[in-house]
Amino acid sequence: MNRLRHRRAISLAPPVTLPDDDDLLSEILLHLPPRPSSLPRASLVCKRWRRLVTDPAFHRRFRARHRNPPPLIGVFEDYLGYPFFRSVLDPPDLIPRERFRLRLAEDEGGQWHFYGCRHGRLLLFNRAKNEIVVWVPDTGDHRQVAVPPEIDGKEKIIWNGAVLSAATADDGPFRVVLVGVAGNNTQMFACVYCSESGKWSDLISVAAPFLVFFFRDPGILAGNALYWMAYGERWLTVLQFDLDKQTLSVIEWPYDSEPYSQTWLTEGDCLGAATLSRSSLQMWERKVCSGGVAKWVLQKTYELKNVLNPEFRLKIGYLTKLGYAQDIKVMFLWADHSVFMLQLDTLQAKKVWESCVITPIHPYASTYVAGI
Repeated sequence: MNRLRHRRAISLAPPVTLPDDDDLLSEILLHLPPRPSSLPRASLVCKRWRRLVTDPAFHRRFRARHRNPPPLIGVFEDYLGYPFFRSVLDPPDLIPRERFRLRLAEDEGGQWHFYGCRHGRLLLFNRAKNEIVVWVPDTGDHRQVAVPPEIDGKEKIIWNGAVLSAATADDGPFRVVLVGVAGNNTQMFACVYCSESGKWSDLISVAAPFLVFFFRDPGILAGNALYWMAYGERWLTVLQFDLDKQTLSVIEWPYDSEPYSQTWLTEGDCLGAATLSRSSLQMWERKVCSGGVAKWVLQKTYELKNVLNPEFRLKIGYLTKLGYAQDIKVMFLWADHSVFMLQLDTLQAKKVWESCVITPIHPYASTYVAGI
């Protein structure tokens, strides 16, 4: 009898109804997970849902809601001088490579230097034409800007840069900061482009502490400053560009690190760095001690062979860092002809693809709204 009553109670329960108000329903739909398949699937429910989730205004709100931080949807491989996209998501969220292809009026294959991704934009530099391209893969929008003529590639050489958006929106104003080295390797310089004015700032310079040759990795944003590793005759130092004061300064790096290790900057609560030596990963943090003196402090050491070997049974001779997503602390590593995605917070690793070629990887995070 009790079981029969329970069945009747279930059969008599009122059906779940959605609100009649479109604004309220839109607020509910904004809570869908930021996966590429979310909105296309929602559009199949009914005509009303399709009308709401295909509205460009809804797209902007959906992207804004999931922007801090946006999900990691793939990487751009810096291969043969051209940015090739590779999705790291599984079906049905996997994004075809052709969806994120740089299309310019002329063929520029093999000419690009990739300076990283930030706030949904990519920054590339064409050394042959001495111009930058700021590209939004989600929409295909791009802007080509000539570099100031005093940076001629001989007396002053661009080696890296960063793109920034004050509103972290891919349809708003942005700034580009380029950094380089003078021809005699004794000075480092920076210049800033503002999309609102369409103009470059004057060159800002600082003396190098030793002969500096290049900046290898993309810049790291920590607080109100950008940072790059500068490599030279005494291995490396750190270049800081203060975004508010528009000034350059130099930060020392501890020179007792192994010379064959791979080092790059990271962002946490403050500026950090990582050193990968063989299969040991050391995480550093720059702290201000008593008396206002800042120094690098070793925080953690990971034996990555103990993380990767038990599950994947690799023959690890050495590990190579391919890329780092600073907002979500995800590292891409190459080992034993395979590329791995490692979450540093949990030390969970995932094999994403096999590769015999070691190429730099630029993680791309975006709330991508697939075509509906």
